[in-house]
Amino acid sequence: MPTARFKYIVEQVILHGNKLEVMCELLVGNLESGDRLEALIFSAIYLKWINTGQIPCFEDGGHPRPNREVLSIRKIHPCLPSFKAEFTASVPLTRIRDVAHWGDIPHDLKLQIKHTIQNKLHRNAGPEDLVATEAMLARITRNPEEYSEAFVEQFKIIHHELKDFSMLGNLTEQLESIKESFGDRSLSALTLFLECKERLDNLEESKDALDKSIDLLLKTAQSLNALREVIVKGLESSLRNDVPDAAIAMRQKWRLCEIGLEDYSFLLLSRFLNALEVVGGAQQLKENAESKNVSSWNGPLGSLFVGIRQLGLSGWKPEECTAIGNELLAWKEKGLSEKEGSEDGKAVWALRLKATLDRSRRLTEEYSEALPQMFPQKVEMLGKALGIPENSVRTYNEAEIRAGVIFQVSKLCTLLLKAVRSTLGSQGWDVLVPGAAHGTLIQCYVISQYMSSPTVDRWAVVKQILCYLKGAPGDEVTAAGNNIKGVVLLQELPHLSHLGVRAGQEKVIFVTCEDDDKIADIQKLNGKCVRHNTTSNFPVKDL
Repeated sequence: MPTARFKYIVEQVILHGNKLEVMCELLVGNLESGDRLEALIFSAIYLKWINTGQIPCFEDGGHPRPNREVLSIRKIHPCLPSFKAEFTASVPLTRIRDVAHWGDIPHDLKLQIKHTIQNKLHRNAGPEDLVATEAMLARITRNPEEYSEAFVEQFKIIHHELKDFSMLGNLTEQLESIKESFGDRSLSALTLFLECKERLDNLEESKDALDKSIDLLLKTAQSLNALREVIVKGLESSLRNDVPDAAIAMRQKWRLCEIGLEDYSFLLLSRFLNALEVVGGAQQLKENAESKNVSSWNGPLGSLFVGIRQLGLSGWKPEECTAIGNELLAWKEKGLSEKEGSEDGKAVWALRLKATLDRSRRLTEEYSEALPQMFPQKVEMLGKALGIPENSVRTYNEAEIRAGVIFQVSKLCTLLLKAVRSTLGSQGWDVLVPGAAHGTLIQCYVISQYMSSPTVDRWAVVKQILCYLKGAPGDEVTAAGNNIKGVVLLQELPHLSHLGVRAGQEKVIFVTCEDDDKIADIQKLNGKCVRHNTTSNFPVKDL
């Protein structure tokens, strides 16, 4: 049933074209009534679509749930325009008016600037205006002698102002803009991070530089952690009611820098994982553990610590993140002993580490379970009413998960758990969605092959299907509604991958297997009625 907030958004956007007025009414006008979380969720979805251009900004001529609220609020901040004084005047970006009437430029260029940029900015500014301005800047700088130096310089200033207004400057620019507000301790953390980032940006891509790249990626991530902790600490204090506008604008810049650091940590962790795979990945870690040399594990464990700490700083179960981080540091410091009591030191080390990695993975799964409880129905309602493309609506949750640090943490857990299982000599199973079911086992290269197969009557005799897959393309779906009750994937897969998230949402039992002997045993059961139970030593058994 559509709520009053939902109806209000649709009415304001569709009938009146009011974009930011919607936010004012949702977040300020209704503070005393209704569910605050609902208002935050609708706001996050709505602003996300404005910020990505799904909702165009066209010229028209005129009960507490702390973790969930934090998730929603953090998605709102980067989508808001700047609070700086020059952008809160009655006529924003007035420089563009002067440029549109510049004396020594052609009349057609004046008209183009006026109609495609000036009028739009003054009446209904949106993220797409930055694209139009960049295109115009490229045009007027293509031939250096075509337009006057003064005109080009003024247009470059407009472009910079618009980036500032849209809060779309790069991370270094954003951090430099708040440098003056830092104390000595904060400044040292900022300087170290910027130095590491600059060295990383200038690092040449070569095989010889790979080891340096891994070390520098970890050092940069650690310096990012330290800097973000400083900024988060600075944002904990509340503002007085009589605080000047300049202080509010600076606080917004601090918050956006903090969120920008979180986004950059996603990139660092992704690059670290790629570099780790190049040098051997889980197999190399396993071989080093076999030889009792676990120093090579320090980097991956250190990067996992960074990822977990980033989740805590973002407000997701901070106490649990701190506990996991402390465990990782403790196991890293303790290292591997020949013996622990009467037990083999390597086995104890691996089991201890596996327990912490399982705990880390549960943290990521709890996050992926929280989002579907918050967004899907509201995403579908708003998307349909506002004409958002169906694919954008359908993949909203998965896109939010896969674009966040949580996805890289999940991938790190998958890689490290694979190495630990190999070290322990355990079964080559990894359970993504637990449960039990029975049905006919069929082999598919992808699930869509089963969906379209003329030899399978999915509506007749076969009431429940268990399938094992050769691969999983990025757009695969589990199709639980088509009687698929369980999936065995014959390859590694991150728990928060597209298919893993979909399987969890649709309650489809899901395991992965990479052990060649186990795969051969599964293939012998093709076409037979089997039982699929993730708690047994061998999840697929003949009935």
